[in-house]
Amino acid sequence: MIKALLISHAILGFTAVFAATHHAAHAVLAALGKPQARALRRFGWIAPASILAQAVTGLAIYPAYRVNVRAADLERSAPIAVQLFDLKEHLAALALALVIGAAFAGRKADEETPWPVAALSCTGAAFLWTAAAIGLYVTARHSV
Repeated sequence: MIKALLISHAILGFTAVFAATHHAAHAVLAALGKPQARALRRFGWIAPASILAQAVTGLAIYPAYRVNVRAADLERSAPIAVQLFDLKEHLAALALALVIGAAFAGRKADEETPWPVAALSCTGAAFLWTAAAIGLYVTARHSV
């Protein structure tokens, strides 16, 4: 069951990264004056939904990770991996807030201040890319 959740968490993570990246790209295009309202609405619900789904699967895995991986192995053998994982959690939480904010603000990006929306969305996507890379590193080091 845990392995299936871990695989789901990874798949949802890639979905979240790519959806947030698409939203960011369309937000930048909108800021450059190209009409992107439809794409911003589409990725404005896909990105937050996938991040939330990934967070739920991550929360379901977390107790097993905490006991079987972190306490049993990583705290002794790889304390830097533990710190990186903590950073990943913080980046993912910040990304969730940024992507949700960008999704709501992106609905009006063609009409009002589009550059702040692009900044929110690009920062959220960058945080998700970083969190994904850290998650892959920690999982490669020791999986649940």
